Amino acid sequence: MKRLLIESLLFLLALTSAACAADPLPSWNDTAPKAAIKAFVERVTQEGSADFVPPAERIAVFDNDGTLWPENPVPFQMAYVFDELKRRSPNEPKLAADPMVQAALAGDIGKLLAGEHHDGLLRIVALTHAGITTDDFRARVEAWLASAKHPRFGRPYDQLTYQPMQELLRYLRANGFKTFIVSGGGADFMRVWSERVYGIPPDQVVGSTGRTVFELRDSGPVLVKTLDYLFVDDKTGKPVGIWEFIGRRPIACFGNSDGDQAMLEYTTINNPRPSFGLIVHHTDSEREYAYDVNPKSSGKLVEALKEAPQRGWTIVDMKNDWNTVFASDDSSVTAIDILLEPDATMLQHAEANNTRLLQIYPQGFALDAAHRPHITMLQCFVRTADLDKLYAAVEKVLSTSNVNTMKLEAFKFYYAPTGATGVAGIRAKPTPVILKLQAEIIDAAKPFMLQTGPIGAFTASHADSAIDAAIIDYVSTFVPKLSGENFNPHVSTGVAPRTYLDKMIAEPFQPFTFSPAGAAVYQLGAFGTAAKKLKQWN
Repeated sequence: MKRLLIESLLFLLALTSAACAADPLPSWNDTAPKAAIKAFVERVTQEGSADFVPPAERIAVFDNDGTLWPENPVPFQMAYVFDELKRRSPNEPKLAADPMVQAALAGDIGKLLAGEHHDGLLRIVALTHAGITTDDFRARVEAWLASAKHPRFGRPYDQLTYQPMQELLRYLRANGFKTFIVSGGGADFMRVWSERVYGIPPDQVVGSTGRTVFELRDSGPVLVKTLDYLFVDDKTGKPVGIWEFIGRRPIACFGNSDGDQAMLEYTTINNPRPSFGLIVHHTDSEREYAYDVNPKSSGKLVEALKEAPQRGWTIVDMKNDWNTVFASDDSSVTAIDILLEPDATMLQHAEANNTRLLQIYPQGFALDAAHRPHITMLQCFVRTADLDKLYAAVEKVLSTSNVNTMKLEAFKFYYAPTGATGVAGIRAKPTPVILKLQAEIIDAAKPFMLQTGPIGAFTASHADSAIDAAIIDYVSTFVPKLSGENFNPHVSTGVAPRTYLDKMIAEPFQPFTFSPAGAAVYQLGAFGTAAKKLKQWN
């Protein structure tokens, strides 16, 4: 059932992707960097133009620390390392005696960062990352992310990604780009969470690595991390890592420091394809940090900043070019579904069709408390503190719309294909009356709507972390993709094999009229289901 819901969601995302006409970069101010990004994407995706780049070659590479999330007061992986050393040192005398471990515990960042490749830092990273299995390492990182919080912002580290860069990642992927992380950070560290946090799967993460060895133990096969053959994916190592692990030259590169200069040069100098380079300049001490020449730890930006004008690289002034830095924290945002509940006539038809489908495909879902028939009018993110105001605004619309007297015509069965099966439903005609109601509900909710939100805004996240990013995208773009002329009012009724559904939708359908019996607001749950009733109107 979980797989079915995943496939259904991904199908709907694909089905509606072309309809998005909203601003894809709402957290970016309307300044030169935003215009440059959009102009480049439009130029390389316009079929028939001289600058068109085939999708297979639309490779975009992103540094991580300081580009996708902060790196101050120390890079987040270093924070993990420090916490690991504090946890382990009391019980491991040999570890505690290491000079670099002592420097770390004493907070001597300068000693750790000495050397061309921050040799002391790499030493303590190796000591805390090696000699354990890849599964053990993943478990330790996940446990740390679940408990550790940033010392300044007081939020979990994985909730501190830059909202404008998250939008940029989604915008590029929506235009056929494949997005990669190319970072000096540890590849194994980033691969634990990159898909859940950025929608970038582990196989699209290039980072610093040591040799991993295979062992067959009594418990089964394992991979063990070692200190051997350390590859540092930083500075001039980044183009090497791109070639060895990606095998294609990028056409877009995003960084924030001199450590990204070689990667920017490799992407933009003498590239046979149109190319784009961008540097995030940290200029906002109030919302984040301001640094370039003298960062607190890593992230020095001097030479790349000087080179940018002659290379045509775009410089993002964080203070002036971003209207938002971080997304709201989880507890302050709720993902909602404003819906209509159909009357007994529709319920009778929906339940009859559901019974029929369950006889053919018992693995499908029953229409029960978890799957009540409804017509979604709007899905969006709102501030939790504004829910009561939103209820009042929507209630005002409903009270003047005579919803209960609205007549809707159900006119056919349909289904959304999901592999060999399909999610079936009964479609209603998008009459002017229901289109007007949807528009009024959206207008009423608009003052409280957020452009996007975190997965914590839902009642539950997903065991398959790739779906988190997909469902956030789906809700974030509901208005441009699924309202107005794109609105498809329907009631889902069940699941069956496509071969059966093809026959079912070919059968004569006896149209019938029904009305809404009420309306409600639900908090969305896993896979975008209406999971928790927040408000109801009869």
